[in-house]
Amino acid sequence: MSDELLDLPESWEWKNLGELVLNIQYGYTASATDKPTKIKFLRITDLQENSVDWETVPFCNCSEIDKYKLFPGDIVIARTGATTGKSFLLKQIPETTIFASYLIRLHTSNLCPPEYLALFMQSPKYWKQITTVSKGTAQPGANASILSNLIIPLPPLNEQKRIVAKIEELSDRSQAAQKALETIPQLCDLFRQSVLAAAFRGDLTADWREKNPDVEPASVLLERIKKERRQKWEEEELKKFHASGKIPKDDKWKEKYKEPDTVYNTTLPELPNGWCWASVQQFADVGTGATPLRGEPKFYENGTIPWITSGALNNLFIDNAEEFITPIAIQETNAKIFPKHTLLVAMYGEGKTRGKVAELLIEAATNQACAALILDGFSSKIQPIVKLFLQKNYDDIRKLASGGVQPNLNLNMIKLTLVPVPPLQEQVQIIDILSSLISIIETIEKQHQQATEKLEKLNQSILSKAFRGELVPQDPEDEPASVLLERIRAEREKLNNNKPKSTSKRKSKTPKEQGTIPGLE
Repeated sequence: MSDELLDLPESWEWKNLGELVLNIQYGYTASATDKPTKIKFLRITDLQENSVDWETVPFCNCSEIDKYKLFPGDIVIARTGATTGKSFLLKQIPETTIFASYLIRLHTSNLCPPEYLALFMQSPKYWKQITTVSKGTAQPGANASILSNLIIPLPPLNEQKRIVAKIEELSDRSQAAQKALETIPQLCDLFRQSVLAAAFRGDLTADWREKNPDVEPASVLLERIKKERRQKWEEEELKKFHASGKIPKDDKWKEKYKEPDTVYNTTLPELPNGWCWASVQQFADVGTGATPLRGEPKFYENGTIPWITSGALNNLFIDNAEEFITPIAIQETNAKIFPKHTLLVAMYGEGKTRGKVAELLIEAATNQACAALILDGFSSKIQPIVKLFLQKNYDDIRKLASGGVQPNLNLNMIKLTLVPVPPLQEQVQIIDILSSLISIIETIEKQHQQATEKLEKLNQSILSKAFRGELVPQDPEDEPASVLLERIRAEREKLNNNKPKSTSKRKSKTPKEQGTIPGLE
């Protein structure tokens, strides 16, 4: 043993787990052809958030119920995969329940509280041992031999009970604190949505409007944007004419320009004086990107152009990319490069991605799952307020989606999204107020994250102190741990001696490592 393991209070002892339980046993392998009976079959997947929903635990058939039957006080441990080492103490279970082969059962002694072992299996010292022994394997695992040889600090029985009682008392306080902390993100989201909604009703700037009644209305700004967008289109069309060597004889070609439809909707909420509704297509160029053929190396090898997918839109700003494409991909596919400050809206994506809005801080291409909103010229002046509205309207934008198991948005839906546009001077006031309020929310969210991390560290610190003998006082009158160990050893020997001898000549299917572990069934 290392010097670290020798540093224990008097009357404590370091012992292997195999010496503290009656047996360590692998579970039952059920056959898919067996017809289920009313025997519950506990699996790794049933252990969720340190609890078991017995209603969802399936039934199975087993001819060796007595061998695999679980009892209150048993501890089951996941023996493989990402959940290796995860444990659960069975307190109340259905009358007839067995356990699956990917679980290992510790059958604990009635002479000491199983809660003590179960709590140790939540501690940093336990996890350090489990991580060390399973490290370096392709599939992490904890077999019966590994578990049997885990080293555990064992205090006198009465002190075990005091430790369990103290940890449970502190745990109740910790869970109450955790429950309170869990409400904070939701409250922050509600406050953020409430503030944004108030901003776009004009509530936040009501006093400002009273003091500034003569500001230029939004309709004038939108008319300016309208003229600028038409002028830009005409300039681009003339460039095409000149590039092809043609000179238009008259202005009839200008009739091809299609003005975005003006919004006339009597069901829209009434806006404050000077505000007006505008569709996205009235102030933004809306497009999308593409995914160059994955199997074509020339589109990706040594790529230098950032290529954004909808997953990146979970961040408010995008200043880097995980993938890059080549200039050839831009030339030969529908992929295109969008300028800095383009707003991206996720038209489809997993989970909560659809409807998310982010701003490009770099020039980048996108895939076809992103709608790109380019606001330049006079339109760029309203970009901050448009971005805030799209973020505020996240849930409503998602509701626009349609089709199939995974509903999607499309470019037309984005173009027709209606935005309340305040006068330009009022937009500045709104953004200043929102920035201040959202900064407060972000500070609270950061403090919440820090408090959550501190609480988790505190929980681990409590467990560490408990198993160093520092959580509760020692009592010199307590019977030493060595006496308890003798009783457990006697109980285990009695249990093994009372087992019926097998008369079967079949070879045992029990894994070889089990046969070398004392008390292992």
